[in-house]
Amino acid sequence: MEQKLLPKILVADDEEYTRVYFKGILDEDDYQVIFAQDGNEALKKWEKENFDLIIMDIHMPGVDGIEALRRIRSADTDTMVIMISAFGDMDTVIDAMRLGANDFFAKPFSSIDKIKLDIRNCLERRRLLRENERLKQQVSSAFVDRSMFYASKAMEIVIDLASRAAYIDMPVLILGESGTGKELVARSIHANSLRNESAFFAINCGALTETLLEPALFGYEKGAFTGAVSRQIGYFEAANGGTIFLDEIAETSTSFQVKLLRVLQEGEIMRVGGTKPIKVDFRLISATNNDLGELIKAGKFRKDLFYRINVIRIEIPPLRERKDDIPLLFEHFMKEVCEQNAMRKKRIAPEVMECLLKVQWEGNVRELRNLVERLVVVSKGHIVTFDDLPLEYKNSCKTIQTHDRNPMNYEQAKAQFELNYLKGLLAYTGQDLKQAAALSGLDLSTLYRKKNKLIS
Repeated sequence: MEQKLLPKILVADDEEYTRVYFKGILDEDDYQVIFAQDGNEALKKWEKENFDLIIMDIHMPGVDGIEALRRIRSADTDTMVIMISAFGDMDTVIDAMRLGANDFFAKPFSSIDKIKLDIRNCLERRRLLRENERLKQQVSSAFVDRSMFYASKAMEIVIDLASRAAYIDMPVLILGESGTGKELVARSIHANSLRNESAFFAINCGALTETLLEPALFGYEKGAFTGAVSRQIGYFEAANGGTIFLDEIAETSTSFQVKLLRVLQEGEIMRVGGTKPIKVDFRLISATNNDLGELIKAGKFRKDLFYRINVIRIEIPPLRERKDDIPLLFEHFMKEVCEQNAMRKKRIAPEVMECLLKVQWEGNVRELRNLVERLVVVSKGHIVTFDDLPLEYKNSCKTIQTHDRNPMNYEQAKAQFELNYLKGLLAYTGQDLKQAAALSGLDLSTLYRKKNKLIS
């Protein structure tokens, strides 16, 4: 049988009466209790052991409670701390609370029951904080996004939200420009959800007319229309516990939206030409690059359906707003395309990466992938140079350089150059810091510090 881990409490007070008082209270309950006679001893014991709660007097010889609390909080924000003070010492108590004390006991002490309750409440808060952190780490480590490559804070927020959405079986709406990776996010959510052993179907609503979209999703009975020579199961029914991804949902007609709304509300469908309702079980993830709010105002998208699909909302920023991702994505695509074509992996010259960081990327990640595929074919050597770039990208870089409406001051320009140079250098070396140091002439430790400061 697993032994229960008892809460560990440190009581620090220079008065023997106080230590005896708390020993009498705490020994009645299931606690591990350790005592210290002053602030120095309390800090030594805190450094050696992990405590759930520290009860500490403010006024002690040598290192007082305030200084001990300051040192503890500089390295430990999780342990609960209750300070002991005398009545009339509220200014010091306020200082302690500002430093991170969780509660305080005033001398002379109130009823034993009240003190016991406050201790239990602090320990329960400590337990909940630990449990919350454990769950966060569990979700973070469990979430798989092998298809997602990013370095930007913006995409870190997207992935964090997607990781939480994966464990909540509710509709998800993904917004973002074309080519930002909406389907990849949808697939990651499904792959890490409880539905991951069932099917994932992606349907582009904009690629199908309504006459084709409805039978594809709902299925149809034999003879329902010309060419329906046999019964056909639709995606809604075939998902069977899985996930349906409706891309470009804003392209659907309002009449189709009424039917989709009923499916989501009732959990059942009617095949085209059918007369019997059929129960279905799937999770819906929708996506669009349109402004649904404007479409609702124009009467082109139903407000009630919007509320139904907009339970968890994830917005993917365009690539031009997360340029930290460009070197990493470029390197990944280059490696992938070269492997697919049995070619030696090519590298990008730093000045090319500097140019690409200035491109607006109207086609987002899809455009970047397309460019990499073109460069693999066009570049003759194993290094992609500026001359290998298609003309529109060369012109784009020159235009940006020539028509900068808000020129930076010298220090800003210097910092921007250093950032762009470092990104291009690391992309060229495949993130190999030793090789980057040798090529740049920088000391390895200096390069490491710059990378952490400017990129990480």
